[in-house]
Amino acid sequence: MRHRSRGQSMVEFSLLAGALFLLIMGIFDLGRAVAVYISIAEAAHEGARQLVLRSNENSTPPDTLIVNATLAKIGGGGIILIEDPCLPGCSAPAQASTNPPANSGYIWITPNRAPGNHEVTVQITYAFSPMTALISELTGTTITMTASSSMRAEY
Repeated sequence: MRHRSRGQSMVEFSLLAGALFLLIMGIFDLGRAVAVYISIAEAAHEGARQLVLRSNENSTPPDTLIVNATLAKIGGGGIILIEDPCLPGCSAPAQASTNPPANSGYIWITPNRAPGNHEVTVQITYAFSPMTALISELTGTTITMTASSSMRAEY
């Protein structure tokens, strides 16, 4: 009787190994997604802080100082951000004409640059692409993440 079940554990492992490895890779992708979201949220906050500090300068697009401060907060890490190409003609980030390419994002900066008591916003839209092919097929090629930060310029 013992002779017949010789390869049973190997067959059971081979049946469960695919699901186990998919679960492990899914955990890695979830961890990457959380890390990217935290990075873009902190970058949006830093961009809004820089925009409040410079809001009395009546800057106009492109806001290289704000974009550079936002990129410096991310500090590389493979996250690519550029200023939203729709910025000069858009009054809200929802009007952006294109979605960012996979594993990159757009920085949208509020068009209201008048000094005084007004709210300024920096929003980052990032297209996250999972590393695991099967998870990418299940969730779509990219997952759009959006983080924004608004602050009030008080001078």
